[in-house]
Amino acid sequence: MLTRWSELGLGGLDRELSALNDLRNQMDRLFLDFERGWSPGREPRVQSGWMSGTTWPRIALYDSGSELQLRAEVPGLSEKDLDISVEQSSLTIRGERRTEVPEGYSVHRQERGNRSFARSFALPCRIDAEKATANLKNGVLEMTLPKVAEEQPRQIQVKVS
Repeated sequence: MLTRWSELGLGGLDRELSALNDLRNQMDRLFLDFERGWSPGREPRVQSGWMSGTTWPRIALYDSGSELQLRAEVPGLSEKDLDISVEQSSLTIRGERRTEVPEGYSVHRQERGNRSFARSFALPCRIDAEKATANLKNGVLEMTLPKVAEEQPRQIQVKVS
């Protein structure tokens, strides 16, 4: 004869196990919701992370002294899909990724949808926009942003008197 464990009278243990089971179910739903967020035309419901509008594309900004180096991950974009502008000490990168279904085909599964973005942020110093360069290769945008002469570090000679 089998006896159900809940009939054994384990005190509050059955309530605690039930609470753990509820937590496990909530975590399962959380991960399922996140996975469903990857479907075309629907943004994930996460508030932060690489898919939210404020953190894509990923950007790294380095200061070499005389210039700033910027790297941005923009997979699937070409130079025609990007618009970069500098205004005073603010940099804006805009872009749009479009996915197109080849003529005569129908979509059975599409995990990369259309996406437009705009990232704008303050630079730590003024740059010379006329001398700035941008290069896109293998989905990585690399920019060189030379600082204006007044912002570049200077060496001061010490004289002995």
